[in-house]
Amino acid sequence: MPANDIVPRFDLSAGERALLERAETVAAAHAPVDGASLSLAALREIFRALEPTGYLASVLPPEAGGKGLSPLAFAALVEGLAPDLTLLGNHSVQRYLHSFGSDAQCRRFMPGLLSGEEIGAIAITEAQAGSDLARIETVARRAGDRYVLNGRKTWVTHGMVASTFIVLARTGDDKNQFTRFIVPGDSKGLRRSKQKPVGLTHLSFADLEFSDCQVEAGLRLGAEGEGAKGAKEAFPIARALAALQALRIGRSALSLASDYARARVVASQALADSSLVQHGYSSLSARIEATRLLCFRVAANLAAPDATAMASAAKAAAGELALDACRWASDCMGSAGLGDDHRLVRLHNDARMMSVVDGTSVLNHLVAARRSIARRSSGQGSVDASLQPP
Repeated sequence: MPANDIVPRFDLSAGERALLERAETVAAAHAPVDGASLSLAALREIFRALEPTGYLASVLPPEAGGKGLSPLAFAALVEGLAPDLTLLGNHSVQRYLHSFGSDAQCRRFMPGLLSGEEIGAIAITEAQAGSDLARIETVARRAGDRYVLNGRKTWVTHGMVASTFIVLARTGDDKNQFTRFIVPGDSKGLRRSKQKPVGLTHLSFADLEFSDCQVEAGLRLGAEGEGAKGAKEAFPIARALAALQALRIGRSALSLASDYARARVVASQALADSSLVQHGYSSLSARIEATRLLCFRVAANLAAPDATAMASAAKAAAGELALDACRWASDCMGSAGLGDDHRLVRLHNDARMMSVVDGTSVLNHLVAARRSIARRSSGQGSVDASLQPP
């Protein structure tokens, strides 16, 4: 459908709502306890429970083993998993395989990933390189029928339990020449070490060290030099999904505070009757809902000229909102929310993590502003044509 014919969306459809509710049910049944990271067995159980929804296949078409979910339908699934299973992942590897993988690679790796028996992970981020791919230092040198990888990756989600990694490495002297590789988790020369995050502790974040790690040439994912292109194309959907999950953390904090405020009596009246509390709750709720609609807009048309700008803006706003909502809830609840095992403390720590995932607010504001200003200077404007009146 041409971009100009895409109808703006202001809520989920009945089918999308059903997917969100199914994800909520799975998340409630498998919510981690005591801040422990999910074991391999627990992850497999969760992914088996989600398999009928199409979560593991993301937006892959039926001929690739998927259920043909639209980006909005998949966004509903991801949103429903938060806040208990925020950033659960295990779907990005499948999309990379479908987009860049050979038939042989897909036959070898896709079945296990789609069933949930195998856990995939993306290894791009480094200590000095996140969204700025030009600073990546991990290198892959061709040696006969193999590549030899050297370098370090950090904050790899599911890094301690993953059986398959997609690794982005430099493959030439040009600072923008990158290539992806499929690296089995048991590869010689690959060492993992566990990260200790402040939040999202249900995930097993890891550092990966590649020390003369040999990968057969047949596991190169796509042609040499194609890595950066695919990474940048994933920014809009990745940032919109991260934003939706951050917003769910904010909503959960507001729910905790509102429940507390209804029961807490101050000066002979419920705290919830205070105009100051009502104003804070209303303001945050409205901002969360507005940012959620912006996420829907991005997911409804990922090919829009301003998709990256709007996704970046949504991610920046959502990360800030999650933190604002947690801080406001803490103000409302006072000492009642200070226990280190209190749900609000965990939500706040998760919000801190989500404000950085897929780019900090500073970076995403910068991306949104630069792209929007560039479009204005070129005469394109900053508003998607699909939202203009006929």
